[in-house]
Amino acid sequence: MSSQAAVKLNGFQPADILDPTIMGDERSMYALFDYLRNSDPVARVEHPEYRPFWALTRYDDVRSIGSQNDSFLSAPRTVLIPSAFEEALLAQFGTSNGLETLIHMDRPKHLKMRKVTREWFLPRSIEKLRLEVEALSKEFVDRMQEMGDECDFVKDIALLFPLRIILSILGLPREAEETMLRLTQEMFGGQDPELQRGDSETAGLEVLNEFGAYFAEVIEDRKRNPRDDLATVLANAEVDGEPMNMLDQASYFIITASAGHDTTSAAIGGGMKALLEHPDQWTLWRDNPALDDSAAREVIRWVSPVRHMVRTATEDTELHGKVIRAGDHVALWYPAANRDPEVFEQPNRLDLQRDPKTQLAFGYGSHMCLGQHLAALELRCFFRELLPRLQQMEFAGDPEWIKAIFVGGLRSMPVRYRLS
Repeated sequence: MSSQAAVKLNGFQPADILDPTIMGDERSMYALFDYLRNSDPVARVEHPEYRPFWALTRYDDVRSIGSQNDSFLSAPRTVLIPSAFEEALLAQFGTSNGLETLIHMDRPKHLKMRKVTREWFLPRSIEKLRLEVEALSKEFVDRMQEMGDECDFVKDIALLFPLRIILSILGLPREAEETMLRLTQEMFGGQDPELQRGDSETAGLEVLNEFGAYFAEVIEDRKRNPRDDLATVLANAEVDGEPMNMLDQASYFIITASAGHDTTSAAIGGGMKALLEHPDQWTLWRDNPALDDSAAREVIRWVSPVRHMVRTATEDTELHGKVIRAGDHVALWYPAANRDPEVFEQPNRLDLQRDPKTQLAFGYGSHMCLGQHLAALELRCFFRELLPRLQQMEFAGDPEWIKAIFVGGLRSMPVRYRLS
């Protein structure tokens, strides 16, 4: 743990939730969440670089506010972004979010846009991908075996496996993997010195513009040459009988191609780390295929890759003695909710037999993650392939976390192993 994070363990302030150094360290992040959940579950956060907001860290509050879609809106502010960057995004894109994706929308537009790809992500549709996902799982475990007895599990495996799957669904070539991975890391890792393109608002705009330019070419191609892939669906989609507008269309592509793999990568990397730290659960999962679904979802609870979402109150609400005024912004912190001891017995223990329906890592209510069934399938198939073949694994270096407050996970995890 960094020295800065270590100092903070005994003296947290609500604004520490905006510190990527603290939030990029597993121990300090959860210590901060414990502190806030116990002492200030509706914490007023004020920081010179951000607009003020309320931070919610208890499960019941996060679940309740997340389900009140008319009283707490996703627009106009969906993610915690520095005010200067918000202004730069507003000037270029006409929205302080920069993107206009499903997570940024409210009813009725949200429901209309969700229907565009809903059929592709229903459980019955995802199940049709099982053979492909199983084949790719074997390919990546075979890759580990070919690498010998050491690799960086995150960089060599976890980052690449879900990326290949989502690009296959979109119909994009393997040559696009490097570009998509780089842009995704620059977008979600914009606060991490090792991942960011730069620390200015200009750098963030450059990333979004490069994403947009890439998908503008894909859209034009699929309009001229339609195929049986998700890119064709998005490129030719209509809403209310009219073609989807350019911002909505580009945003749909960007969120699908980025969040569609990054959060699952974080779950696989963090899940493997958790299994190494809970060897009894490793053995339990290896020997019990019937646990595949609940185990995959417990891993997702454990990692909770999406750290927060922001909602804006439409009316005054009192919560734990605090008055949230109409127009106030509220941040829902999912990792904190998913470790709430009032809801989860021994929340800081990986328990693959835990009820998978309780966790909030996919959100709650009408904004529940559209890709949740795909993510669960990828984890089930990958670990079902890996665990029976994995005779031994140990850390070969210290795991490193991405310094980020929005979407987070491991940046690196060197391991030493033996596969059959």
